[in-house]
This record gives sequence, structure tokens and C-alpha cells, in this order.
Amino acid sequence: MNEREAILGFMMGERLKAGLIAAGSLLQVLESLSGEEKRGAERLFRVYLNGLISETTLSERVSPQDEWGYIRGSLETGIVMVSSGAPQGAYHHLTEAISRATTVSSRTMQFLQGKGYL
Repeated sequence: MNEREAILGFMMGERLKAGLIAAGSLLQVLESLSGEEKRGAERLFRVYLNGLISETTLSERVSPQDEWGYIRGSLETGIVMVSSGAPQGAYHHLTEAISRATTVSSRTMQFLQGKGYL
């Protein structure tokens, strides 16, 4: 990893963490809905998760880290869970994704601290 990759990795890790935390909040709201409201919210939630998948793909390009692939997999599984009518199962996968994003942020921050940038 070089300085550019570390800076971008830290930035993208923090950005994804914020998006994943928001996804958890959205999932709580989704679970409280019923009928047509719930179906519409599920569609929007899937769109939101697909947006996070796109962010993850970009992150992987600018700062190669193994965790990005795991995050993408967790988000894809979350979409499947919501699509199959089991949105509560997506929490585990969102939590796993948050943990992986935190790992990237921590690793890149340590690299930058070691170089004297932080």
C-alpha cells in the first residue's frame, strides 16, 4: 500500500461505514412497515444497497484491500435477504460489512500514522 491508496482507503472506509450505519437505520424502519409501504421500502432499500455496492467497487479500484470483496458479498446477501422477505436477516450481513470497513479504516490509519501523516 502506498500513501495515495492509504488516504483513499481511509476515506472510502469511513464513507462506507457511514452508509452502512444508515442502511441499518433504514432496515429498522423497513421492518416496521406493512403492505404496499413495505414493498416500496424494500425496493428503495435494495437500490440503496446497490449504491453501496458501487461505492465498494470504486473503493477496491482506488485502494486494493481484501475486505472490499467481503463487504460487497455481505451487501449482496443483504439484498437477497430483503428480496426473499427476510429483512431481519440482513442485519448480520450489515454488521459484518461495518466490521470489514472498520478494518480497512484502521489499517490505513495505522499506515498513515507510521508515515507521520496523522
